Amino acid sequence: MDELDSKNLGRLRRIADARSVWTSESGDFTPWLAENIDVLADALGMTLTVVDTEVRIGDFRLDIHATDGDDRPVVIENQLERTDHGHLGQCLVYASGLDASTIIWVAPKFREEFRSALDWLNEHTDSELGFFGVEVGIVQIGNGPPAPVFDVVSRPNDWQKTVKTAGNAAEARATNPINAARQALFTDILTAANTRQPAISVPTPKKGNWIAFASGPFGNWSMSIPTDGRLRVEAYIDTNNDALNNTLFDEFAADATAWQDQCGLQLSWERLDDRRASRIAAYTPVDLDDPADRENARQWGVETLVAMYNTLNTPLRAAAKARRATFADPAPAPDEGAGSMVSGYV
Repeated sequence: MDELDSKNLGRLRRIADARSVWTSESGDFTPWLAENIDVLADALGMTLTVVDTEVRIGDFRLDIHATDGDDRPVVIENQLERTDHGHLGQCLVYASGLDASTIIWVAPKFREEFRSALDWLNEHTDSELGFFGVEVGIVQIGNGPPAPVFDVVSRPNDWQKTVKTAGNAAEARATNPINAARQALFTDILTAANTRQPAISVPTPKKGNWIAFASGPFGNWSMSIPTDGRLRVEAYIDTNNDALNNTLFDEFAADATAWQDQCGLQLSWERLDDRRASRIAAYTPVDLDDPADRENARQWGVETLVAMYNTLNTPLRAAAKARRATFADPAPAPDEGAGSMVSGYV
């Protein structure tokens, strides 16, 4: 029996070294992190969407190329050993190669010299570039299952203020009044949905007619109001692999009636053969100039998003993970000692 205190609270303890869980950096840890990028994103307080893994930059391979909530390039470099000079140098090479806005260096333990180096870089670069040092570990409460934990040991100066400012700036950039009204509706829907399903994030507003959130190994969730004036809620299937996208979509579309019955919605199954991705969507018309119609669309959006997310998110993630190996690049992984380098919403 788990040992609990007087308030029935357990004790969180670190139970294992990262190497005991992930035996290989390129073959084990990087694929896991790409599939579970939301865990890292939550620890950093930002939105991350994976673009690709093992991306070649010069003679090296970047572990993960991602984008942030404003679609800016993000470099994620992993280690399963203590930090070293080689990986610090690779972070800078990758950042230069991708013109990245954010560099995230993940390792089980940061030597003080390298943590200080990241702090120095944050102090001597402008607000358009930020460096994160993140320690990864394994924790457990009582006899419960082990879980990963990310501890941020270095971050850009005034990061929370920067995030808030970026959000305000993104809102201000929505100078088109129609898109500003669309983004305001998306924010209202996401804020209400988040209270019912906390896994649904509330990203900063965009300047267009769509917004993406809650990314996973299958792609991401998003909302948009296309030119036809309908509000669309969708699971956007984009694994960066055309064949895998089609396979996932076809698998779920084959059981369309069962999925629709589970979430209580009439869904639109759209295999976008002229594009890389596909979508599972639901639509409702909305007149943003009519307060009553806007409120009806807001309520519909909340109910539809929560129902679709609760029904489809876990199965989509599981199916993408299970089939990813079948569609993986057969080329052998590079030697971990040499480091690794790689090249949204379509």
